[in-house]
Amino acid sequence: MKSWAGLLRILGVAELLLGAAVFACVTAYVHKDNEWYNMFGYSQPYGYGAGSAYGGYSYSGPKTPFILVVAGMAWIVTIVLLVLGMSMYYRTILLDSNWWPLTEFGINVALFFLYMSAAIVYVNDTNRGGLCYYQLFKTPINASFCRVEGGQTAGIIFLFVTVIMYLISAVVCLKLWRHEGARRHRELMEQEVKWNDSISYRQLKSLERKPELLNGHIPAGHIPKPIVMPDYLAKYPVIQTNEMRDRYKAVFNDQFAEYKELSAEVHAVLKKFNELDALLKQLPHHPESIYEQERISKVLQEYKKKKNSAFLEKKERCEYLKNKLSHIKQRIQDYDKVMNWNIET
Repeated sequence: MKSWAGLLRILGVAELLLGAAVFACVTAYVHKDNEWYNMFGYSQPYGYGAGSAYGGYSYSGPKTPFILVVAGMAWIVTIVLLVLGMSMYYRTILLDSNWWPLTEFGINVALFFLYMSAAIVYVNDTNRGGLCYYQLFKTPINASFCRVEGGQTAGIIFLFVTVIMYLISAVVCLKLWRHEGARRHRELMEQEVKWNDSISYRQLKSLERKPELLNGHIPAGHIPKPIVMPDYLAKYPVIQTNEMRDRYKAVFNDQFAEYKELSAEVHAVLKKFNELDALLKQLPHHPESIYEQERISKVLQEYKKKKNSAFLEKKERCEYLKNKLSHIKQRIQDYDKVMNWNIET
């Protein structure tokens, strides 16, 4: 009941109650129509027509049947929409279609105009087409026709309130149409993201599962290379809610600082290694003395020791953080893209 479709059902119930009230109020004063026709017949009284010299009032008689037909037809259509909206067919088929919310919008607009015309006709009936404003018509005999009873006033109020209700229902139908369109687009985007994830997973799996080509028999003691998958692929799936997005953003901000510091350190060490490489190239290939040979050997050992030390672990950690942060950032961007499209529509 908190959805747009649920709001339409609530409005439908209110429209049924108001329609029944309109029908009851109008039918309660049908006897006044009979009295009118018994006194004046079916012709315009006193000749106060559009071209007369008495103000140009025109009234051809009560239009109560038109009002009752409109109220009855609208009541039947509304109850059909209400029953249909509470069915599984509506939730599983009609809401997934692009045409039904617009069709329901058209129905509510049509009922809005019908009820508006009925309300105008009923107001016109209460003042007898303006004759009640003409002093020559307001005789003691005709006074009962110009007197507006409490039930008629209530009927006018119910008519115009129902007009407003059908207008609100039409607006809600448009909201429902846009909401369902955004939902279908969001589901399509999620399917595309999952499809891309599955493709990336298969590609990564195929890259990491490079078989070792062995000619002949398998040597004894051969151990196949294990498949290692990054933990962040399973730990950070597609974002579904704002809470998940906030959590991903917090992880990104927390580890981005570590990555930035580690990256600067790795680049600084790489720069030193490049300087050492340039220095080694300048050393003579055939040292003249034993002292120079020992010094060069010592420099080479120190270089290899530094290159194979904790630097490699930092470099691997830096590369891991880079891939992990790129994965989280892509998840956030995919979610924002879907939500921004939903807001624009």
